[in-house]
Amino acid sequence: MMMNARLMGKVAIVTGAGQGIGKAIGLRLAREGADVVVAECNPESAAATAAEIQALGRRAFAHPVDVADIAAVRRMVAAVAEQAGHIDILVNNAGVTQTKPMLQVSEEDWDRVVAVNQRGLFFCLQAVATQMVRQLPKEAGTAGRVKQSFGKIVNLASIAGQRARPLEVHYAATKAAVISITQSAALALAVYGINVNAVAPGVVPTPMWQQIDLERGRLLGLPPGAVLAQFMETIPLGRAGQPEDIAAAVAFLCSADADYITGHTLNVDGGYPIA
Repeated sequence: MMMNARLMGKVAIVTGAGQGIGKAIGLRLAREGADVVVAECNPESAAATAAEIQALGRRAFAHPVDVADIAAVRRMVAAVAEQAGHIDILVNNAGVTQTKPMLQVSEEDWDRVVAVNQRGLFFCLQAVATQMVRQLPKEAGTAGRVKQSFGKIVNLASIAGQRARPLEVHYAATKAAVISITQSAALALAVYGINVNAVAPGVVPTPMWQQIDLERGRLLGLPPGAVLAQFMETIPLGRAGQPEDIAAAVAFLCSADADYITGHTLNVDGGYPIA
C-alpha cells in the first residue's frame, strides 16, 4: 500500500536488504514511491524482498552482491545505472558483527568486520556518488554551489560507534568510522548537492541482535534472551526498536524534507544514550 509520494520517481539502492532492518528500509522506500535495488549477498533473500516490493506496485531489482567485493560493487552500480537510468538514493545498510573479548580478536576477525562495515560501505558510497555526480544536469553548480539536492546517501551506523564496546571492539570501531565517513563525505559532496547522513540504531531484535544475544550469553553464562532483556532495561522508552522505526528515519533522510540536513547522525534508539 502506497503511503505517500515523497520518493516517487526515485531509484534507491539498499544494501543488505534481504532481511531485518535492510528489508524494512527497502519496503518503506517502495511504499513512498521509490523503485528499489535489493543489493544483498544472499540470492534467495534478495529475490524474496524484491518480490515483496513488486507486490507493492513498485519496480524492484535483485542484485546479489557482497559489498566486501569492491569490483562486484562497482559492477552492480554500473548495471543499475544502465538498467534504471539513474540512481537517486543509496542506503548503506549491509553489516556484520561479532562478539569476542578484545584480547581474543584475531587479524581475520578484524579484517572480516572492516571489509563489510567500513571498506565496503565507503567504496559503495564512492561508486554511487560518482554516478550521482555524473548524472547532474549541466546547469547544476554553474553559479557556484548547487541550490537543490541531487542525491541522498544514508549510512547505517550504530550506537555502538558512540560508546565503548569491549566485547565488540572491532564492530564498534567500524561504526565509529561510519560516522566519520559520513561527515567527510557530506563535506566533499555538498558542492554537488548530495546529502550524506547516517542513522544509528539502538537495540532492534533482528538476526544480528539475536547473534549478539547468543554470543554474549555464551561468554557471560546467560540463557538466550537474557542479554537482550538487559539492554532493554536501560532504554528510557521501555521497548526495543523495530526495523520499521529505523526505516521511517531513513525514509525521512532520503526525502526532500531533509534537503537541508547533511553530515548528521540521527540516533534511533529509544533514548538509550541518555539513560
